[in-house]
Amino acid sequence: MAKIISVSLQDIPETINVGDNVSDIIIVTQIEFHPLDISLKMEYLLYLFVYDIHGKPDVPIIMGNWDKSVFYGMRLDGKDDLLGKKMLPVNALKTNSIIETPIALKLGDLYLSQSYHKRKLEVFASLIPAIGKSSKWSEPFETNIVF
Repeated sequence: MAKIISVSLQDIPETINVGDNVSDIIIVTQIEFHPLDISLKMEYLLYLFVYDIHGKPDVPIIMGNWDKSVFYGMRLDGKDDLLGKKMLPVNALKTNSIIETPIALKLGDLYLSQSYHKRKLEVFASLIPAIGKSSKWSEPFETNIVF
């Protein structure tokens, strides 16, 4: 089983102008693979979600389903803004891997006509193995109740 050692951001602009379309940043993820992962050359998908956190972070819930995994955030304190997400394949070829992932974010866009004085960026990372559990909700079905 692999484990994520650290997730960090690089190249974050010191200031952001309202209306700026794209800010290019880099997400750096350090992963440590178990020797069994390496011997099997295990495949994973790395999911990265960049948020602007307002208060306490949302509770992340992931329904792992390999390349169709779904991420939900349960609101605890206000509403965080999902600024961007990336998914990329990762193979276990050596014990420690450092993955640099460029991502373009629209940091100058304001959500729901809100006014901000700063952004508090955080990245949630999740590693979904090719061999593991899968989950999926059904489509919603409706039926009538008769009295």
